[in-house]
Amino acid sequence: MEAALGSPPTLNMYAQGNAAPLGASGPQLPLGGLRPLASARAWPAIALIKYYFRPSQSQVRPFIALGVNYTWYSNIGLNPDSSQAAQSFAGTGGAVRSSLSPSWNPVIAGGISYAFSEHWYATASRIYFPLKTTATIRSVASNGTTTLTNKTRITADPITAFADIGYRS
Repeated sequence: MEAALGSPPTLNMYAQGNAAPLGASGPQLPLGGLRPLASARAWPAIALIKYYFRPSQSQVRPFIALGVNYTWYSNIGLNPDSSQAAQSFAGTGGAVRSSLSPSWNPVIAGGISYAFSEHWYATASRIYFPLKTTATIRSVASNGTTTLTNKTRITADPITAFADIGYRS
C-alpha cells in the first residue's frame, strides 16, 4: 500500500473567441484578452496499479501503471472583467456563483524506483490523465432568482511529474 500527499496545483483556464450570453445580437465579451479567464485549485486523487519490470529485491525498478483519478475543485475565481460582466446580469445586491464539476478520469503512468537501502527508496514518475469538467457561472439576483446561467465543457491533458522518498517496513 502506498499513499502520497501534496499541494494541490492551481489550474488556470484560458479561452478563445467571444462570450455572447444573450445570443449573437447581444453584447459580446472577448475572451482572448482575459488571461486567465478563471483559476481554481485542483484536487486530483489518483489510485494506481503498478507493474514493476524487475523483482522487489532489485535496486532499480522501472514500472508502468494504470489507474483512475477523481478530481474536485476549490478556490474557484473568475477574472475580474468576466466577473464584472456576469455581475451586471445579477444587478445591485446580486451575486455571481461559479463552480466546476468533479470528474472521474483514466490515468497512465511510468517511472522508476531506486532503493537506497533495505527500507529507504526514491521514486520518480510521469503521470497523464485526460481531465474533464463542466464550468457553470450563474448570475443570481438579490431575490435569489437566477438571471443568467452559462455552462461550458473544459478539457485539459496534464502531464505531471512526481518524485518522492519513502520508507518500507
